[in-house]
Amino acid sequence: MKRRDFLSGMTVGAAALAGGGLVFPMRADAHTPASVKNDFAAAVGKDPRLTPFRGAASDLYTESLVIEGKLPRELRGRFYRNGPANFERGSERYQHWFDGDGMVQQFSFDGAKVSHRGRFVQTAKFKAEADANRFLVPALGTGIRPQIRITGPDAMNTANTNAIEHAGRVLAMWEGGSAYDMDPATLETKGTVTWKDGWAQVPFSAHPKLDPQGNLWNFGTPGNRLFAYHIDPQGKLARAQSAVLPFDAKVAGGMNHDMAVTERYMVVPIPPVTIHFDLMAKGKSGTDVMRTHKGEPLRIWIAPKDDIGAGKMFYLPHDMVFHVGNAYERRTPSGTEIVLNYVGTHDDNFLGGTAFDIMRGVATKPAATHLRTARFQMETGHAHVSTYDSTDEEFPRLDPRMIGHEAKFVVAPASWRPSQTSLFFHGLQVRNVENGTVTRYDYGLDTVVEEHIVVARPGSTRELDGWILGTTFDVKKQRTCVNVFRADRVADGPIARAWLPYWLPLGFHGNFTQA
Repeated sequence: MKRRDFLSGMTVGAAALAGGGLVFPMRADAHTPASVKNDFAAAVGKDPRLTPFRGAASDLYTESLVIEGKLPRELRGRFYRNGPANFERGSERYQHWFDGDGMVQQFSFDGAKVSHRGRFVQTAKFKAEADANRFLVPALGTGIRPQIRITGPDAMNTANTNAIEHAGRVLAMWEGGSAYDMDPATLETKGTVTWKDGWAQVPFSAHPKLDPQGNLWNFGTPGNRLFAYHIDPQGKLARAQSAVLPFDAKVAGGMNHDMAVTERYMVVPIPPVTIHFDLMAKGKSGTDVMRTHKGEPLRIWIAPKDDIGAGKMFYLPHDMVFHVGNAYERRTPSGTEIVLNYVGTHDDNFLGGTAFDIMRGVATKPAATHLRTARFQMETGHAHVSTYDSTDEEFPRLDPRMIGHEAKFVVAPASWRPSQTSLFFHGLQVRNVENGTVTRYDYGLDTVVEEHIVVARPGSTRELDGWILGTTFDVKKQRTCVNVFRADRVADGPIARAWLPYWLPLGFHGNFTQA
C-alpha cells in the first residue's frame, strides 16, 4: 500500500481510538464543550472522586517522594504511565475522557528513593492548541470543526494511551498515528517516529508487546487493513508488513486496540465497531462517527508473524474487547491450539455512558468487564470461549518474562464487592488462569485503583518472583501514590508506598524499564 493511498483512505487520518477504547457519547447533542465545563466545575467541588478529571495545568516534578514502608533495594529503574491530562482550553472542555492530551509520568526508583516527573507530550496538536488557547482539531467524543489544516492522522494525535522505554527512547503512543519519541532522562519530546520510508503517519498502536528477547511487536489498523511491525532489541525495524483482512470494513475494524503475540503468531481481536473518518473530519462525533453492530461477532485474526496476510479469522460471540492478557500456543491431538486471555463485556455502558458522563461531573457505574479465555484450533478452525466468574476486572497484565509463553497468572485491578461509591476499581487481583483461583488485596472504597504491572526480580526466572507496581488515587487525601507489592504475596498488601505531594490525572497504561 502506498502512503498517499493510506492517507486518502483515512481522510483525516484519525483512527483516533484514543485512551483505551472508542467513544460512544449517546447524549453528545445535548451538551456543548462550554456547558460541559460549567457542569463539571459545579460537580467537582461536591464529589472529591472527580478531582483527577480536572486535568493537569502544567508539567510536574518532585525530587523525592515520601516513602511509607521499605523499598526493595533491587527495585531499580523507571516506571512509566501515560493518560489524558489536559481537558480544557479557554471556555471549553472535552466531552469525553479519551479526548485529552497525553502526559507521560515517570517514576524513577534507585532502591532507596523515588522521584517523579510528568510532562505533556509536545504533539503538533498540543502545541498548536496551547498557542491558541482553544480547541482546533476534531476529537472522537467532542464535535470540533477543524480550525487548522488536517494533513493526516498526526494532526489529531494526542499520544495519550501508553508509554514504553525501548532501545534508549520512550515511545508515547496513541491508536491512530505515529509514536512520539521522548528522552528518558528529561522526557523532552523529540518528534514522531517513522519506522519505514513511505510509512509516515501509518498507525503504530498503543499496545506493543515486548517479548523476553527484547523484540517489540506492534500493529496498526485503519478499517480492514493491518500493518505489522517487528522492532529489534536495538530499536531498528526488523520487518514491516501490511495486509487486507477478510472482512467487510462496514461492520468491523474500527476499534482494534490491543494484540497479543505467541512464539510464532500475532493475535488481533477485531470488535464489531466501525468509525466514519470522513464525518469526523467535518467535526462530527459520537454516534455520527462510531457505530456498534450488535449482530456481528467478535473476530480474532491469528497470523504467522512472518506472513501477516496468511492468517485465519476466528469468530466468537458478540463481545467488546479492549485489552488482552496473554496468548500462547500448545500442541493438542488436533494440532496447534492458540490460547488467549482477554477482558470482554457485552455492554457498551462505559463507552456511551461513564466515560462521557464523568467529563461533566457525573460518576456513573461502568459496565461489567470479565476475564475470558478463548481457545483456537489452527487446523480445524474451531474456537471456544469461557468466562472465569462475575468479578469485574480490567487492564490485565502478566510477568513480562512470560509474554508469548504459557503464563499461569494474570494481574488486574478488580471490584468484587457491590458499591455505588467506588469509582472504577477498589482492589488488586492476581488470578491463576489454570484453575481460576484468585488472590486479592482490597484498597478500600475511597481509593481509585489504576493499572498495575509486574516487575521481574533481576536474575530470576520464576514467574511472579519480583514485584507488582501500580498507582492509586486516595480520595480522602487527594493524593496519588505508587504501591509496591511482593508479586507472590499480594494479599499481604503493599510493602512500600511512595506518596506524591499532589494528585495525578488518572492514566491508562505503562511499563517498567530496569536500570
